[in-house]
Amino acid sequence: MTAKPMTIPVTVVGGFLGAGKTTYLNHLLRTGRSRTAVLVNDFGAVNIDAGLIAKHDGTTMTLTNGCVCCSIGGGFLDTLGRILDDAIPFDHIIIEASGVGDPWRIAEIALVEPSLRLNAVVVLADATRIETLLADPRVGDTVRNQFDRADLVLLTKTDLVGESATRAAAAAIAALRDSVTIVATSPQAMPDLPGIGKTSTSPFRADAVADTAIHEQLFKRWTFRRPGAFDRARLETALHALPPSLLRLKGACPCDTGALLLQMVGRDWSLTPVAESKDHDILLVGVGTVDLPDTTQLDAILDRALAAPLPFTNAHGGFQPPAALFHPLQKGPPHAVE
Repeated sequence: MTAKPMTIPVTVVGGFLGAGKTTYLNHLLRTGRSRTAVLVNDFGAVNIDAGLIAKHDGTTMTLTNGCVCCSIGGGFLDTLGRILDDAIPFDHIIIEASGVGDPWRIAEIALVEPSLRLNAVVVLADATRIETLLADPRVGDTVRNQFDRADLVLLTKTDLVGESATRAAAAAIAALRDSVTIVATSPQAMPDLPGIGKTSTSPFRADAVADTAIHEQLFKRWTFRRPGAFDRARLETALHALPPSLLRLKGACPCDTGALLLQMVGRDWSLTPVAESKDHDILLVGVGTVDLPDTTQLDAILDRALAAPLPFTNAHGGFQPPAALFHPLQKGPPHAVE
């Protein structure tokens, strides 16, 4: 009798922009004991703890604990295929869904690929803003869809709100699906992956899947890359000037005061000191709604904050972004956002 071939469990981690997916991934990589492959959407939008990285070739990070972290490049199925073809099989595959994507679209692959089995769909929700997001006419449908087939919801950043607000956030999610398990977490208290060692944990099924796992038709991306560094004071002014339609901005942000990591969600942002990297360029990745201004207008706002500003000229003697983009905005409380 031929033994049934072993299957690799797959866990999909989803959640809207800024929900804390990177914090959770780093927790799993630090505390996990198995050889894990982590697939993320873009290295510019995720920051694996520097102490975990042994080697980085721009496509794959080899981690000190034997795991790897791969960027989902031209095709999700191609990237997954490379992982499955590795000479040494992985014990687990964790896939980070796009912050504006549907994690179920990725989970379907594990349900139809014979060498994989779906362990769980874990969706993170920011306790400080989930109620606002669900009510937002621009993004509410996207956020609600992420919970449709979640096996577990991790309510993050509960350390930043009181018990009453935490209960209200949990109730808002439970109103979408009263059967879903909701666990309150904080950066100091995060759970391990659910269901490891079981045959299957997800009750959902799929019949077919196409290579369309990342759906971002309702959102626009913006990448800002420049050599050099920002002037810290001018950068803070520029962050105030960015439009509300920019939902998320994150990445390497070298300044005249040292290497920094920028984390911006909505109107809240933080600049955190980090170790110098081999690549000293500014590299920021942003996501906004469909009414996000043209990238030339967004670039101009940040270009004015460079320590050595770039010379922009046109028929009027200089680039002038629309005045509406420069209305003063109140900066939110400086707390870490992932």
